[in-house]
Amino acid sequence: MISYTQKQLRDFKISSTKEWLLSDGDGGYACSTISFMNTRRQHSLLTVSTNSPLKRFTLLNKVDEEVIIDGKSFMLSTNTYPGTVFPEGYKLQSKFVFDHFPQVTFDLEGSQIIKKLLMPKGSSSIYLHYENGSKKTMTLRLLPLISFRWRDSIRKAGDGFLVDELPDGVRIISEMNLPRLYLKLSQIYATSPESHWYYDFIYPHDAGLYEEVGEDLFNIGFWETELEPGRSLTLAASTRDLAEFDYGEIEAHYIESVDKLRESSGLPKRYVHLADAASNHLVKNKITRSPVVISGYPYGGLSVRDSLISAGGIADVSQKHNYEQEFFYDLVTIEVGGTLPSGMEELDTQVKYDDPTVSLYFAMALKRCAEKEGSNECLRRYLPIMEDGIEILLQGSQGVTKLKGTHLIDVSGGKPGGLQSIVSNAAANALWYNLLKVIDEGKSPTESLSSYADIAAEIESEYFATFFDRGGAYIGMNADSELTSDMVIPLLSPFSPLDAKQKEIVFRNISSRFLESLGGQHLHAMPGHSCNLLIIYLAEAGSAFEAFNEENMKLRELLTQLLTLREFSNCVDGLPRCGLDLSEGHPQDVSSAVVVGEAIRVIKKLKLK
Repeated sequence: MISYTQKQLRDFKISSTKEWLLSDGDGGYACSTISFMNTRRQHSLLTVSTNSPLKRFTLLNKVDEEVIIDGKSFMLSTNTYPGTVFPEGYKLQSKFVFDHFPQVTFDLEGSQIIKKLLMPKGSSSIYLHYENGSKKTMTLRLLPLISFRWRDSIRKAGDGFLVDELPDGVRIISEMNLPRLYLKLSQIYATSPESHWYYDFIYPHDAGLYEEVGEDLFNIGFWETELEPGRSLTLAASTRDLAEFDYGEIEAHYIESVDKLRESSGLPKRYVHLADAASNHLVKNKITRSPVVISGYPYGGLSVRDSLISAGGIADVSQKHNYEQEFFYDLVTIEVGGTLPSGMEELDTQVKYDDPTVSLYFAMALKRCAEKEGSNECLRRYLPIMEDGIEILLQGSQGVTKLKGTHLIDVSGGKPGGLQSIVSNAAANALWYNLLKVIDEGKSPTESLSSYADIAAEIESEYFATFFDRGGAYIGMNADSELTSDMVIPLLSPFSPLDAKQKEIVFRNISSRFLESLGGQHLHAMPGHSCNLLIIYLAEAGSAFEAFNEENMKLRELLTQLLTLREFSNCVDGLPRCGLDLSEGHPQDVSSAVVVGEAIRVIKKLKLK
């Protein structure tokens, strides 16, 4: 359970940067800060996918709330306008809890109102539930604010939208070819029919990322109702015309489904929150009809590479026995000329084939699957596809060239050399070697597939001297160099081109630099996704070396701290960013499926308790 105290909630720096996330399992989501102030244009109460998992559009941006008790008004909302924050509802928050869903308590001079948010899977709906937790009757006034635009764009004031009155709510239709938005209340209410544009909502995190940082939102008027002590009200927002609903039943079913998922994940209790985080990324692709993962919220999209890396861990919470097999099978059915798809464009949903490393990660995912199942059947089924990938790389297509006239590959795209290029090529070549070895291991002696043993042997002989110095440091690395998770890939690929001695010196070099950096001033320039993965991967790699017990103990301790610390950091439930907390800029680790999936896999591999 993630929770924040009154002191934390009323600290604007904390309440405006800690973010929560709910997802609907189709690519849609609800996401904001714990103050409910939207600080990114991607924040909203209802962003839906019109072609799962992509083409995501924001319909309901937020709902401002006002409570009136004994004639005194309390504004629960928090918004940023040019030069000011108004209202300052975060100063009324006394408790925030996220166990199965977000729940916040507002203290209104001795009276309380409790707000909950639910997003059932597959519903394209959000439920906002308000409970009067005091001994006084209160009037609750709700002001829905509408966007109706693509997730990454902003809305500017115009003619407004068509609003149709319904017996228990409204239907809102935009001028665009977007889903209709239905807003319904669970009890009788009074309404103000006047609509307004609210101008210049500022998104602080957009500064430096986009030219526009302000948005205009359309308000359809306000709804208000009286809440007697102990009574409650629910506002439902959906793309469907919901029939009469019972919030109590919806919440009970929601809690039951989350508990079932946690139990089926097989994770120890202290790590079970990772099952919640992993489940956010599970999506069924309507176009390829395959299970995929959304790489991250609110920015991330469909990445086959990320799906392949995280497949093992994500599969453990999918509640589908054949998740990986179904994913692999549907993936190869849309290969083109031996090239596997790499992703899909967000708006036109065109499948992309522009990443030559996908076949490398495909081989790694297959080998991991075979190890988990204790059988090479997982490999054998896809040998022809993997061999096609090898031939494409040998021919130097898709921008892949050769290093030094050998069979080592260059995936840097012809960019000038440097540490980043060295590390990228070292990781790619470790996976390239792994692909060659997987082919040879998976085939039977009677099969006509080519043998790639000679190429693999050549890579072995060239690999270490090409990318590392004698001390195990990457060529070009110095004391101030940033450490990244890609640096550990050569230690972790199922078949590694490094021998046992080379693995030891590379591990010692990277782990010692990493542990030293935690106590010094040279923390990672971009902590987060890379830094979190680095801890996970170093702990996994270190488990193979008995000689480095002290380093391994420290790494395991760091890993346990990372995976059990439950607080929000850029929407990653329970996965904080290490190093400096960069709250500005465009973070690349926003709710990363790769981090969560790899964390789950390593927890089980290392049998962490």
